[in-house]
Amino acid sequence: MKRSLVALVSVAVLAATIAVAQFGRDFGSELLNDPTGQALVQTYGALKSNYLKDVDDEVILQGAIEGMLSALDDPFSYYLQPRDAAREAQDRTGSFEGIGAVLTPVDRQTGEGVEILQVYAGGPAATAGVQRGDVFVEVDGVYVRDKTTSDVVDLVRGPRGTIVELVMERPGQAEPVVFQIQRATIDIIDVASTMLPNDVGYITINQFGSQRVYDQLVEELSELQLAGATSLVLDLRDNPGGLLTQGILVADEFLREGDIVFQRARGVTQRIASADPAATDLPMVVLVNSNSASASEIVAGALQENGRALVVGEPTYGKGVAQSVLSLADGGQLAFTSFEWLTPARETIAQQGITPDIYANDARYPNTIRVEGRGADPGQVLEIVVDGVSLGSATADEEGEFDFVTLGPRPEISSVQGEAVVDLESDPALAVAVETLLAQVAADAGR
Repeated sequence: MKRSLVALVSVAVLAATIAVAQFGRDFGSELLNDPTGQALVQTYGALKSNYLKDVDDEVILQGAIEGMLSALDDPFSYYLQPRDAAREAQDRTGSFEGIGAVLTPVDRQTGEGVEILQVYAGGPAATAGVQRGDVFVEVDGVYVRDKTTSDVVDLVRGPRGTIVELVMERPGQAEPVVFQIQRATIDIIDVASTMLPNDVGYITINQFGSQRVYDQLVEELSELQLAGATSLVLDLRDNPGGLLTQGILVADEFLREGDIVFQRARGVTQRIASADPAATDLPMVVLVNSNSASASEIVAGALQENGRALVVGEPTYGKGVAQSVLSLADGGQLAFTSFEWLTPARETIAQQGITPDIYANDARYPNTIRVEGRGADPGQVLEIVVDGVSLGSATADEEGEFDFVTLGPRPEISSVQGEAVVDLESDPALAVAVETLLAQVAADAGR
């Protein structure tokens, strides 16, 4: 039998076996009975047999999966390669084995290069002397200066008790710094809090991706109340969402009654969750921005429509659709849109988001300004000026083209996990939220 025919038959048998096993329907046969499906298998066979160089099955088949999802033109359906799926599964447990540091891209435009955004006090990295701003050069002898954050995370993480060697560049220091760090179990803390003036408690939730978010919320709430908090700001800005179960639990923590969220799929609407009687009854407001999405929108919508809290900030992202997640045979993970979320009033969140009761622009970080141009002399330095203020300069390349982008400062993160860093003077939206909350407390007291 010819090699291409062997490949075609092998793929067909494998596709049929997996399809029937997972779905109870013979999608493999459907694929081979469809001309376009046959073309897909023929393409695979042709590349395996006659392409100029040997092809990597894993690469081209993963590319086929990604191509199918891309054809949907749906930004919320995606494929995670096995290593990324494994990392996400680990993160959902609420801990991982690594060095205890937050990593971020050096070049936020290209994603290349990785530096330390924060080092957690008491963790392995802090004990070894790693500092905010240190840039990764090598990890266990692998050059990573041009790698992405995901690439470096995969190398830095490893079984607790094992040693990882890091070679780092440190700003202002000519020679690289070398660290030998023993990995340990690191808890993922997504909830942080602090006390604001006038006995206002402040809690921020970074995301709902961990199964421990609700437990962390309860712990932070308890500490705030012991510290004398009499009201609360719940900050969900820049929270991209995560696990629906955690979002429901967080909303329920503040609701004594009422619906929390509905689901609609192919025209059928059903209630997913309602509140139970036990609840934290501190007066509160919810703070959101245009990056608040998915589970954070479910929480904000539930508290708003049940009359539990005013929502302050910007209209939210509008990610009101949800994904079914399928573990694939290669260890990867497929997430595809299969239903949408509705608020307690059965209003769709998709593309509309949650409209705040009180608008407050999130001006913590300056707008990103990007300038691209051509026609300059090679090597010419161009100053970028906006409203009379110089933002910096760009140097033209050999073709006379130049590119300039402002990215703003790095956010401040406390080295103590669970401790929030806030500044009312530089955070006008938070100031509006606090003013709204105090006015509400005063009005309630006057009744």
